[in-house]
Amino acid sequence: MKENSYKIVQYLQEHNGATAKEVSTALGIDKRFVDSYFSAAVVKNGLGARDTSVTPSRLVLNDEGLSYTQ
Repeated sequence: MKENSYKIVQYLQEHNGATAKEVSTALGIDKRFVDSYFSAAVVKNGLGARDTSVTPSRLVLNDEGLSYTQ
């Protein structure tokens, strides 16, 4: 996993269910890159998913994502 993707996972391990904008603000990474990294690294590897039942959607790690280390 690339550095920025891992930073997002680490942030979500402490703030699970944050929005992409919240992650973007906290980490200083453009929101569109947060969305892209989350899809490419987290969703693709089965570590989490977007909760689209709320607006704006939330980035949620599953149990495997919550315990992921690099």
